[in-house]
This record gives sequence, structure tokens and C-alpha cells, in this order.
Amino acid sequence: MDTQKFQKLFYAGPITSLCFHNDIILLSGQGPYFKVFYVPTGNLLYSHPIMEYWRIYRIVPVKFVKKEEITVEENKNNKTYYNSIIKEQRLLAIYGSKTIQIVNISIDYYKDKLELPRVSITLGSRLSPLRDWVHDVKWLYGYINNSTSTSTNSVDFVGSSITNPAELAIAFAHNFVEIYNIQNKTCVYSIQCEERCILYSARFFGDTLNELILASGTVFNQVHLWDVMKKNEFGDGVVFKKLIGHEGVIFGVNFSDDGKIISSVSDDRTIRVWKTDRNEKSNPLIFYGHMARVWDCQFLDNYLISISEDSTCRVWQNSIDLNVDDEASDVNCLACWEGHVGKSVWSLAIDPSRKIVATGGGDSEIRLWSLSSVTNNKIDSDKDLIKIELPPVDSYAHLEGNTREHIRNFVQVDYSTVVIATNYGHLLRYSYVTKEWLSLYNSKELRNYTMMKVSNCGRVVCCGSINGKVFVISVNQEFQTIEKNLHQYKVFELFLEETEDPNILHVVSHAIHNEIYLLKLDLNDSEPRFEMLCKLSVPPQFQLMSLAFCPSYRLLICGSRESGLAIYNLNSPILSNTENSIKELSPIIYLKKTHGRQAVTSVAFRIDKLKSNEEEVLMIYTSGRDGGYIKYRLRGLSILNLKTNYSESTEKDPIIIEINKTKHCDDDLYEDTKDYNIDSDNSAKELQKKELVDGLILEQVYKVKITKGWLERVVFVEDELILLGFFRKRFFVYNEDKKYEMFSVACGGAHRMWHFKAKDKRMDKASFMFIRKENVYIYSRESSAINEGFNECNLQGNFHGRECRIVNYLSYPLDLDLGNNDQKPIMFATGAEDSVLRLFQYFPDKQEKNLVSLCSIKKHTSVIKSVEWSYGTELLLFSSGANEELRCWKVEVSLACNQPDAGSSAYPSVGVNCLEWSLCPAVSEIPETRIMDTSVCLINSFKGLHFIAAVYSDSVLRVWLFDEKKRNFFLIGDAKFHTRCILQVRHLVISAGENSKDGIILFTSATDGRIAIWDVSRPIYSYLDLYDKSNEAIDSLDLGEPVYYYQAHQSGINCLAIHPMSYYNSLYMIVAGGDDNAISIAYFEILWDTFRKEDDYNKIQLIIRPKYREIVKIEAAHGSSIQGIHVLNDTKILSTALDQRLNLWEIDFYSRDKIDKIDEVKYFVDKCDEVKYSKDEFDKRDEVKNEIDKRNEFKLIKSEFVDVCDPSSMNTLRISDNIVYITIVGIGIEIFKYEYIQKYTKV
Repeated sequence: MDTQKFQKLFYAGPITSLCFHNDIILLSGQGPYFKVFYVPTGNLLYSHPIMEYWRIYRIVPVKFVKKEEITVEENKNNKTYYNSIIKEQRLLAIYGSKTIQIVNISIDYYKDKLELPRVSITLGSRLSPLRDWVHDVKWLYGYINNSTSTSTNSVDFVGSSITNPAELAIAFAHNFVEIYNIQNKTCVYSIQCEERCILYSARFFGDTLNELILASGTVFNQVHLWDVMKKNEFGDGVVFKKLIGHEGVIFGVNFSDDGKIISSVSDDRTIRVWKTDRNEKSNPLIFYGHMARVWDCQFLDNYLISISEDSTCRVWQNSIDLNVDDEASDVNCLACWEGHVGKSVWSLAIDPSRKIVATGGGDSEIRLWSLSSVTNNKIDSDKDLIKIELPPVDSYAHLEGNTREHIRNFVQVDYSTVVIATNYGHLLRYSYVTKEWLSLYNSKELRNYTMMKVSNCGRVVCCGSINGKVFVISVNQEFQTIEKNLHQYKVFELFLEETEDPNILHVVSHAIHNEIYLLKLDLNDSEPRFEMLCKLSVPPQFQLMSLAFCPSYRLLICGSRESGLAIYNLNSPILSNTENSIKELSPIIYLKKTHGRQAVTSVAFRIDKLKSNEEEVLMIYTSGRDGGYIKYRLRGLSILNLKTNYSESTEKDPIIIEINKTKHCDDDLYEDTKDYNIDSDNSAKELQKKELVDGLILEQVYKVKITKGWLERVVFVEDELILLGFFRKRFFVYNEDKKYEMFSVACGGAHRMWHFKAKDKRMDKASFMFIRKENVYIYSRESSAINEGFNECNLQGNFHGRECRIVNYLSYPLDLDLGNNDQKPIMFATGAEDSVLRLFQYFPDKQEKNLVSLCSIKKHTSVIKSVEWSYGTELLLFSSGANEELRCWKVEVSLACNQPDAGSSAYPSVGVNCLEWSLCPAVSEIPETRIMDTSVCLINSFKGLHFIAAVYSDSVLRVWLFDEKKRNFFLIGDAKFHTRCILQVRHLVISAGENSKDGIILFTSATDGRIAIWDVSRPIYSYLDLYDKSNEAIDSLDLGEPVYYYQAHQSGINCLAIHPMSYYNSLYMIVAGGDDNAISIAYFEILWDTFRKEDDYNKIQLIIRPKYREIVKIEAAHGSSIQGIHVLNDTKILSTALDQRLNLWEIDFYSRDKIDKIDEVKYFVDKCDEVKYSKDEFDKRDEVKNEIDKRNEFKLIKSEFVDVCDPSSMNTLRISDNIVYITIVGIGIEIFKYEYIQKYTKV
């Protein structure tokens, strides 16, 4: 029997508890794991499963911290150094379920050295098992006066002589309280409340036993306040106040620091704040805003901080002391922090200095939020803005009469300087730092209308007049103003774009009637040259609104008010034409309705490289007034620099692609978004990969809706994608990479002139300028002086926010140059109820952040039930699930930049691009049909042909062919044998040698408990022969009937595994786990028919027959439904179930050969009863069976508790001959390592 244990390597699950020890140390509970984080840098200092099998629901520290300073002697380089270390010690009560664990935490800080603190944990008393579920605990002190704050965030630092409290008050789920002495683990006091009801929440107030009050949140929608030490005549606690008004059960209650008010949160999605005065009756203050159930709400001075099932954390203004006559008080939500994904934010903590809020989500992520952002990042008052008014008119102009002069337009030169155009045609420069005005230019042509643009360098301002004239003005008065008569009508829009030469600018001028000219402004000489290059030919109904120029490849990308996108190649010979006539340049690509019917408000780009072949590609980003942005990828750029190749193509009509209907992805705020493809419509398939012009390939990579308002600009700041937009009357800045709103300004809405600049991605220096009521307002942001207390807002990365349904390791070898590194990257794919497909890399050698999200794709409309890898000409990933969605993704894997040193044993980091390659058509007549499982196999690696066996909830087995070159699915055939929903499918390829085709066997299991075996070799190869001849889709075939089936379980079979026996040729083991808590094993011989006729020689003939009459079965393998099965070898099987157990079984297979000679079942024989056995043979058979039963043929040799709740799937990766990584997913993920010894007995 093996003595090794399962080793737990990694766990991620809901964060159920958070608590600040001080401003820089955060304690968390995640499942049974107690973790300690260093807030300033985000480092994990400590992690250990101190609660074994129970979730940590709350961490309650004692009020006092023992603090002392010691001097430590250290020797380094033959020199002696003395360092001061500050040592802090504190008792913690950590509870979950019916258990309380006392923990002594010790934290050492170097006083004069920049090193991470050192954390040590000592486990104290454990109270377990208690009588009931614990809802709250409270440390009791015998010397605290009534004026002392009872907040756990209020910390007193004392000397080492303090005595820790010895008693603990415990509130239980059946509304009773017990006082325990933690030293001798005895109950010294107990009281039952007079209201005998079930509680969903409870919270104590008071530091001593005499002043202890319990607020009980009941299942009857009420909050009861009662004194723990006061009893009635029956010895029960007396309720002195009932808080009635909620319309759902009470999920959380919290007292304010002084205990005068209490907050309650409920199933009715409201937060209510009540006064606790015993004699006063008043209506509560009610807060509406959360979109789902509210879990907790804590007081913070004049604010309330709440968390909810809607995955948000909200900040509210607490106005309980105001006169509120109406119950439904109009209370504004000051901030809504979004960042967690999925279903819930479960835990909340506020640091003692009340500057940082920490939240823990169901996605296993811990996020930090700066409370300064409530005031600093939400600008509502004009007091936070700088108002610019025109100077006295006579200081820059001489106007006659009572003329009304005002600001007409403006541009932002830098963070403090603007150039303003007045109604009377004056151009004025102003700096709000120096308060100086300077007149730059004046022209009657610019009266009443001035279109303005400034170059990014801030040197040049271009103005367009109502008469079609264009002016070029030097901001620093380096040259005389240039005037050019360009149009006959009003200049509608101007653009200034930088080139590779900083002294040369491209100017695009757009006038009424779609007259668009491209000009070159050369500033290299003292007298600038402003010359015409060409006229841009635009399609009908194309009003230019946005533009970007790529100097590297000389591409001009234009967006229109009608949602069009046109791309021009400035390498065209037209631009080098020396003739005086103006030539027209046509777009090489034109896309219609990119943002539906809404305007393309901005265009941005950056140059990237394909990770597969280092090819440079142009990533194009567009924003639109549909509230979303789109990401494109343009390939084949090397052809653009060869001007001769475009001598003919420029004369051709542009490639026009119209998207009549697009599907948006809801913004569920997933981090680590790489390159994914969002469009799924047939009309958009051409766009997803289209060869456009002489080798150019355009791919739509990503599309997402960000806001219900307008998205006005997409920009890159330090390589992070920043989105600018308007919603209602507010301007907002949104970090798309990190998924949070950085700040917002109440400016009045989108219909106004505005400009924005940012120096860094943290917005430490930024400015937003806008016009309101004929004045310019500036919001200048200088945040470098504000210390938020942390560098990164994510202390711990996220997993799926909903139940994960499938996990699958990548076992194919990757084409990566790893050098001398023997370690291979460990990658796996997951799918979940949140409809997100995610790819992860796991690093076994790291102590923290060892699970890295490579990409996260929300393309499925509902749950993902299956993910399967396949490697043909490309690495493919097939995902399937609800709504009959089966998608194929092309996965590009490459080495990341930050690789370990040569010769290192560290695991290499990889980067991933995941592009949608194809969508399988829906064929079922029932729209709600689910694809329950798939099994994928490569048929022809040269042609890139794969077959996908898919089982559906409509009880149909369907086999698809996927052609990589055509990027299409073709239905080979279907069959309906099971009359119930089919749950599992597996394939088996039987090698036929060199002169014949391999046999293909399918195994299916359903909710009826039957396993069916299908020989699909003939229909698959018949279809392939027809497909090769016709080279197009043909009619599907009938898969026929299963060649064998048997009743394996009483009900649904959730997992199925096929294992070839190592020392038995043609013998296979079929293992299944079902809803009946049982595991069944059957053995089958799968043979080639050696009696084929000559005329049938090329036909596939397989014989499938059971090895034994009876299947091996253990009826109570688990305490609940089995969800995962894996076969390690001939004798060892892994299983997991909803009972949260990982079991290792051993089966004594070889003893069955003793029965085989007597009890063999002959198949394909008409009269089985002709087989005769003697009495002696039957007696011998029974004797052997009894011997096997005594030997316990099916033995449980290991069992380990799984911390993941509701396990849904299990997958393994063999690292070496005897080391296996086991990954279980459900509500979270856990990775185990198991090392075993291969044992075979040759028969």
C-alpha cells in the first residue's frame, strides 16, 4: 500500500473574510487558508490552511497589539551590524462552521531596512465542534470603560505587559449566546434569546460582558436587539428593540463605532440604517442602488461601504442625522467600484487609518480601493475646477460699440496652456499657471466660426474658417501665420498628424460636401511650406469625424459619422506625382457600419508582433457612440512599403465590407484581456479574416460595449488602453486593461468642445478642459502627492466569478525554443457558468502569483460545458456549451519577454493570442439545446482535418468534421439511441497498422445510466472519401446503432474514462461515475476481424465484446454524485464528487483472470445456453469469487478533502512517469500533486 499523500499545491476560491491588522498588513481567509499580505507592494507574506476542512468566515482580532522593539546583531562581510526590529503580536479568533481557532500572529518589521516584514503563526486553542453554526465572536475585556471605541479597526499599541482577554462571546445560528474561557475551553455562561428563530447574521456590540448587546438578523426579515446579561422570568434574553421593514432575510448587520446606529442588509437589495436608541422610534434611512442581494455594510465616518451579489462595492453618504420624513430618502451613491467578476463580493475591510478599502470576491480576487477617490476622483463641484474667462476686450482688441465678445472655440496646448478663439476672430494664448495672455493672431475670416486643431507637440495650431480658408499659426510665434484658400465652403473638421520627421506634419482638411484634402506642413525651414498632396476620395455618406496616421507604414485610417472606416495607403504613386493637377486617392479598405449606425469617434493604433512568426501587425482601435470599442488586426504590412506593387491596386475600387448586425459582449470587466475575436455573425465572418489587397489580411479581434453613453476616444498611455467617454452629464476616464473608472467630472454632458491630456497611466498628472456657458473650465490633476498606500490595486488575481464547469490541460508539445530549460510550460483551459473561456499558466516553482491568466474570452452566450485541445496544422481549442454553441479557437503560444536565466530550472513564461477560427452551425430544432460534452481527434495532420464527436441534450450524437484550411464545420452524421440527455462522450482510435485505416470507436453515456459503444469508422471514412472528391459540404450520413450497450448505473453517468490495459493487447477498461454515487468498471476486448472476406478487405471490421460477464462496481464510492474520473494505470483510479473528496482506488484486476477461463461470455453466438459447465467447474468458480471478495477487489487506498465547493470537473497532467498534477474545479480551483510507483504484474 502506498504511503504517499496528495500534496496540495494551489487553491483559489471565494474570499470569505478580510481584516486589516494595521495600515500595511491585510489578513484574509480563503477557504481554509489563512493569508497575510503586505499592502504597499502586494506581496504574500504567509499562507497556510489553518482551518483544515472549514471555510474561514471571519477574522476577529483582539483590540490591543503587543509591540516591542529589539536589537539584532548581524554579521556581513566580516562586519557587525545592529538592526532594530519592531515586533508586533496579536491574538486572532478565526471561525467558520462550528469551529473557532485561536491564532497568535507575530509580525517583525525592520526599522531601518527596506525589507518585507516576516510573519509567524502560532496556533492556540481550538473550540470544535461547537453546538451550532457560529455567526459572530467577540473578545471580552474586564477593564474597558464605556467611552472606548469598539471598532476592530481601532488599534491601541501597548507594551509587552498587557494581558490578552481570556473570554470569548459566541453568537450561534439558533439565536443563543455562549461565553467561553479559551484557556480551558469551557463554557462559563449561556443564554437563549426569547425569540427562538434561525439567524442568517449576528453582530455583537460592547467590550465587556455587562454591556454586551447582540443584533440578530432573522429569517423573518427583522433585526432583534437584545442584552446578553438580562433575562426574563424564564431565563431567556429579552429583546428590547425590533427593527422591522426589510422585505427579505437579513444577511448582515453592523454597529457604528459608538453603537448609536446600526446598518442592516437584506435579500430585498436595500441597505437600512437604524437608530438603536431604546426609546426612540424613527424610520430607517433606506439606500437603493445595488442590483442584487447585499451581503454587508460597514460604517466609515460619514460614509457607508457596502458589498453585494452584483459584484460591486458602493460608497454612500450617511445622512441618518438629517431630518428625513420620507422613508424612501433620495440618497446619492458617491462611488460604485467595479472590478470583481462574476456573482459576488463576499468580504470587506477598512484599514485603521480609513484610507483604504479591501474587498474579496467570489472570483478569488482581492482588490484595494482608495477612499480618497471618493472625493478626488469624482468631481462634482466647480470649486475643483479652474475657470478661464476672457480678459478685458480692450487688452487685445479695439471693438466699436457694445459688442459682445465671448469664447468660440479652444485647443489644449499642454497641461496648463490653451489657445482660445474668440467670437471676433482673435486667437489668444493663456497659461493658468503664469496667468499671462498673449494675442497670437486676428482675422475677420475667423469671426463667428473657427474650427481648431493643435499638433501633439503643441507648436502649431490650425484654424478653418466658414469661407473655406485654412490658417496655420505658431503657438510660440516661430513663424508668420500661413493662410491658404483651400475650400469654397465651411471647413467642417481639421486634423494634424505627426510623421516620422518631427518637423513634418500631415494636415487633413474636411469641408462641406465631403471635400477632403491631404496637405503637408514642413517646418524644417524658417519659412514653413504648406503644400497640397492629394484629395481623399471617400464613399458616399462619409462625413469624416476621426483620424489616425501610422508613420511606419504610411497608413491613414479614417472614421466617419456614419460608422464607416476607411484606410488609405500613402505609399501610393499618386502622392509622388509632380503634375499640377490634384489627384484623388481612394481607400484600399472601407468598412461600413462598424459601430452599427453610430459615429466612429476616434481611431488609435499600435504596432505589435505575431507571437507565432514575429510578423509585424498593425492593431487598430476604434471607439463609437454605441458605447463600445473595436480592435482590428491588419497583417501583411510588408507589402505596403513596396510602392511599385500598388501602381495598379490604387486604381481599383476599395474592398467594401458591410456589417449589418453585430453582437456586443457585455462588459463583465475581465482582466488580462489579450487578443480575442468577438463577432459571431455570418455577415461578419468575411471580416474576421479577409485577404484584402495584395496580401493584406484584416481580422476583427475584439469588440466590447463599455458604457450606455458615448465612448468618445481611445488612447494609449504608457501602453495601457484608456477609454474616454460621456455618460449622462459626466465625463469619465476608464482603464480598460485594469477594468476600473479612474475619475469622472460633472461637465454637463457630451455636446461641447473638450480636450484631455494624461502624462502617465496612473493619472498622476492629467488635465481635462471643456467649454460650458462660453467659458473654459479646467480640471487639473496633480495626484503624485496623494499616497494611496499601495502600488497595485490587485493583491491577488482572479479566477472565474461563477461555477467553473470544465478544465483541460494542454498536453501537446509546444513549438517553443526553450534552450537548455527542461521545464515545459503548464497550461490549461477552463470554461464556466459565466460563459467565459480562460487560459491559464501554472508555475509550480513560485510561492505566490503562481497561477497567471493568459487570456479571458467572453464569446459564449451561456455556460461552457466542454473544452478540448487538438493539434493539426495549428494548435486549436474547441469550446462548447449551452445554446448549441461549438466554437473553434486558434491558439498562438509564444515565449514571453521575461524569461528565466539560461540553465535555470524555473518554468518559462508564455504569452497567448486566442482568435476565434470558426463557429459550428446549429442544427437542432430546439433552440435551448445544450452540447453536453465533446471529444476531438485529429484525422489528417497534413490536411488539418479533425473530427468532433458531440453529444446533445436532445439525446442525439452528432459527429462533425472540421477543416482547418476552410475554417468550417461539416456534419458527418448523427444517431439517436439514448432516449435521454447524453452527458458524456469519449473516443478511442484502434491502430490498424500501415496498410489499413484506424478504427474509430465512440463511447457515450446518458441520464438513463447506460453506456453505448459505437463503431463510427465506416461513416467517417465514407464521408471523407466523398468530401475529398467533391471538396465541399455533402449530405450527412447515418451513424447507425451502437454495437454494444450495457446498464452501468441506476441514473445519470457524469464522467467516463477509457484506459488501454498495459499488458493486455486489445483489452480496454471503461470506468464510469454516476449520480448514484457508484463507480463502475467494465473490460472490453476490441479486435480486428481476422475473417474478413476478400471483397470486403478494405472495409473496417471491428469486434467489440466484454471480457467478463459482470462489471466491477462499488455502490457507495462517494457520499454524493461523482463528477470526475481518471485512470492512472491498470490498477489505480482517481475519483472526485460533490462530497468534496478526492479518492484514490486500487482494483485487483489480475485476479479476474482466474475466473476468465470458466466464466467467459461468448458474443456473436446465437445460442449462449449451449455452453455447458460441470458442477465442479461452477464450484471452483464460486470458490475463486469468494477468494476475490475476501481480498477486497476494489480498495480505497487514499482520500483527501477538496477545498473546492461543488466540484464539477477533474483533469490531470502527467509530469513524469510517476508524478501527476490533479486539478479540480467548481466554485474555485485546486491543484494537487500525486507521486506514485508504477506496479505491473505480467500475466
